[in-house]
Amino acid sequence: LYGIVALYISTLVMDKVLYGLDQSKVAYIVTARPQEIAAEIDRQMDRGATFLHGEGSFSGQDKLVLMCAFKQREIAAIKAAVKGLDPTAFLIVCDAHEVLGEGFRDYKKDDL
Repeated sequence: LYGIVALYISTLVMDKVLYGLDQSKVAYIVTARPQEIAAEIDRQMDRGATFLHGEGSFSGQDKLVLMCAFKQREIAAIKAAVKGLDPTAFLIVCDAHEVLGEGFRDYKKDDL
């Protein structure tokens, strides 16, 4: 039992050493109001969003899906912005292990 706990803790520590302490997330937002939500995310959090083209499997309708990377501490603001503009929106939040680019970590030549 101690061995399993030690292995789990050492795995967590190694992940923090390799990937850093900065936890990032990615949100996928399926909504009927993608333009308004993207503008609100940009206005409130100074984060951009990417529109992905999707199709509803039940309705067969074309939809725009927003994809937005953000820091862990910004999750409450994202949820509030989405719920405030479209309470029926479908929101999926996933872990992002490494986010590089503007507003996040910079690219480094010899980085793992």
